Amino acid sequence: MGKQDTKLKLLQAFTELVVENGYQAATTIKIAQLAGVNESSLFRLFGNKKGLLLALIAQCVHDIDNLQNEQLEQLELSECLFQVAQQYQTFMRTHEALVMVGLKESLQLEEVKEATNKLAVHFKKVVETILIQRIQTGEITKKINPKIQADNFNWLNFGYFLTQHNAHNSKLSEPKRTDFLREHIHEYLRGIL
Repeated sequence: MGKQDTKLKLLQAFTELVVENGYQAATTIKIAQLAGVNESSLFRLFGNKKGLLLALIAQCVHDIDNLQNEQLEQLELSECLFQVAQQYQTFMRTHEALVMVGLKESLQLEEVKEATNKLAVHFKKVVETILIQRIQTGEITKKINPKIQADNFNWLNFGYFLTQHNAHNSKLSEPKRTDFLREHIHEYLRGIL
């Protein structure tokens, strides 16, 4: 097995353990066992468990920096917001381990707090820009505050992500994501048009 394969297996095992049990419970021994590698490989490639966390953070920040939103202004408003919500949910599921560490342990891990804040700022800016543009075209009432409504949109999406995370972990049935997001956007738009 090559160095890159081993790194990937360790990162996947770390991610799985963090999502299931939290950062503190994801020990280097458990990570190595789940990855099917020797614990010394983890130390050689990442230094320690925090090195794994820093690798996840670096990937998350890279992904945030590469999010593309240029063609949204060409879409009808509800479809535009639906695409943003889809992108948000996909991003959150992809980086679920980091998000969960951020929720549980950001006070002790400043790097995680910075990465999760960067994500929140990115999506707030995207939605705020969309709302400002649509206010200028007359599609949305000028009575709304785009900053507050961008926060509302993101909080609703974050709440949905957490609900689905908890439903997944407790084996509850999950409503169709697409249907829920479309209904969520429909109700959101009723309040700002």
